[in-house]
Amino acid sequence: MESKFVQAGPVRLQYFEQGHGPDTLVLVHGYASSAAIWRYTLENLSEDRFRVIVLNNRGAGDSDRSSSDGPFNEEDYSVETFADDLFNATEALGLEGYTLVGHSMGGATVTRFALEHQDWIKGLVLMNPAPLMGRVLPDGWEKGLRESLQAPEPPAGDMGFNAAHVTEDFKQAVMADISRNPVERFIGGRRSMAALKLRDRLDEINVPTLVIGGDRDTTVGVNNILAEFQALPKSNRHLHIYHDIGHSPNVEVGDSVAALLGDFSVLAGTLDLQSVT
Repeated sequence: MESKFVQAGPVRLQYFEQGHGPDTLVLVHGYASSAAIWRYTLENLSEDRFRVIVLNNRGAGDSDRSSSDGPFNEEDYSVETFADDLFNATEALGLEGYTLVGHSMGGATVTRFALEHQDWIKGLVLMNPAPLMGRVLPDGWEKGLRESLQAPEPPAGDMGFNAAHVTEDFKQAVMADISRNPVERFIGGRRSMAALKLRDRLDEINVPTLVIGGDRDTTVGVNNILAEFQALPKSNRHLHIYHDIGHSPNVEVGDSVAALLGDFSVLAGTLDLQSVT
């Protein structure tokens, strides 16, 4: 896909666009990854049915690293900042009435977006979202993380690389983007996720919301995935848990995720989602 750029408020963000269909999906990646993580989902989405916008958050891919020419700041890589960037980008692109999908930290980002701007979207998807009530960071976590970043390859977490169909060029593309991250993105992102207090506000979301998870996810834990689902209004919440899948269903079972997202997006406007839950 061709690389494009959009001025999202104070930063210029890279994005990729696929398809020309009547239904729009906006995909938001997680913590240290980039738009590259969506490859196996994208290749299974019909270009005739969907227009897909895949953003690189600030700090990812060729997006701006900071909103100024000065030193990097941890605050540039928080959930709140990413959500503001997302709004600025989608507004600049003239998008409305779309389905918004977030993976991992991207799940927290799109939740924050929806709490402020849900009138712009028709559906919300939280895929293995970062725990929306945060978590306690262990003593010495920052020192340990900084030390791990000195290794030849940066920590990647569970990116679904062990799936049989995953190619070396995919792994290299994802890891190349991760290796370019400023240290402040790793530190600021983790600190921001730890401080989240969004679960208690999920009852404010009134658009159809699909929670997706894997029962082998040890990154955020299936208990947290289920807690996010249970905190949503009963009238518009929907759940899909994959068996024997970890933190990145969009990589491990990209074909199934594409079908699930497609069905949910098409049906979100009708509120009749029983077939996808």
